[in-house]
Amino acid sequence: MRESVVHPDRQSVLTAVLPGTAMIAVTFGLGRYGYGLLLPDMRAELGVSTGAAGVISSAAGVSYLVGNLAVVPLTSRRGSRVAVAAAALFAAVGMCLVAISRGTASLALGVIVAGTAAGLALPPYADIVAARIPAERRKHSWSIISSGTGWGVAIAGPVAIVAGSSWRIGWLLFAVLALAAGALATVRAGPATNAERTRRTGPPWFRRPTAGALVVSAVLIGAGSAAWWAFSVDALRAESVGTTAARIIYALTGAASLLGSFNAILVARLGLPGSYLTTAGGLGLAIIAFALLTGHPILAAIAAAAFGATYAAVVATQGLWSAQIFPEHPTAGVALFTTALTAGTLVGPTVSGLTIEHLGYRPTFLSAGALVLAALLVRPNQSTSRGTGDD
Repeated sequence: MRESVVHPDRQSVLTAVLPGTAMIAVTFGLGRYGYGLLLPDMRAELGVSTGAAGVISSAAGVSYLVGNLAVVPLTSRRGSRVAVAAAALFAAVGMCLVAISRGTASLALGVIVAGTAAGLALPPYADIVAARIPAERRKHSWSIISSGTGWGVAIAGPVAIVAGSSWRIGWLLFAVLALAAGALATVRAGPATNAERTRRTGPPWFRRPTAGALVVSAVLIGAGSAAWWAFSVDALRAESVGTTAARIIYALTGAASLLGSFNAILVARLGLPGSYLTTAGGLGLAIIAFALLTGHPILAAIAAAAFGATYAAVVATQGLWSAQIFPEHPTAGVALFTTALTAGTLVGPTVSGLTIEHLGYRPTFLSAGALVLAALLVRPNQSTSRGTGDD
């Protein structure tokens, strides 16, 4: 039987969906993925090599991982509001540090601080959605919030185009947006709920026999997609695609990823396993298509749009998957799968940067796409797809 999709009401939008989407937009779309968008001009001015750029991206993954590991005890002891406020602060400070960087080391510091913000931002919204949004509205609300990355990338693209080589101005503008979104999200998050005050967590929350497939899936998808986020603009430039055109294509990815907001409809029609196989398979094929089409801007743009839509959808699907494994503590479930996703992104950019230096962009992106397709070997069980955390 197909599930019906109930859209969030006005109160749900004001309480969680709008501020949550804004926080994910600034911490992921601007703070984390804005790095790849502005990387060519930063490399040119600061003298950062391709290999060093990959190491910096991986270092940001480490800080993201630290944020993921810290957010579970933080929300358990202080509530979601404190975690959201911390995410906004880390994002703004990191962006400012990038804006004033004078070399590889100072650039790395800013990117690392901003990366921590993304690790802190997403998991608390699993608890906020579970506590403050009616059960029948949670799937669609979560899909919208987790697709906030698309709004950030869609905003970052035009900012980068207007800023041109003045990438420092772009990062300062990102910092202002992070503070504005953080203020809204902190106020709307509300005080800690009784459940948050009384919950106690420790290392055992990671040990769930049913979580193994989710962890493997997230690691593979994280490693494969990391190459695209870090080096897609560089790959286009290597094929003589103009700077503006390359950034437009990158921004198009963000716009297309907004389609992930409708992932709840796909889950309702196909079930969680069907939605996962469709979106993960589409993501791998999109990366392979991009590898083969970087010299053709229009076709590369289509592949980039497919990447954006399927990436947002598969991440939303994994979030719903995690909620079933950790129904009593949604933040822990999201933290687990995003930690695994980050484990993949730690290796992905560094290996991709070194592979590009030795083999070039096309073999690197083909390998990245194949890695994502390998994630099709695991999937959620049909028996765990009922309700998707909304029961």
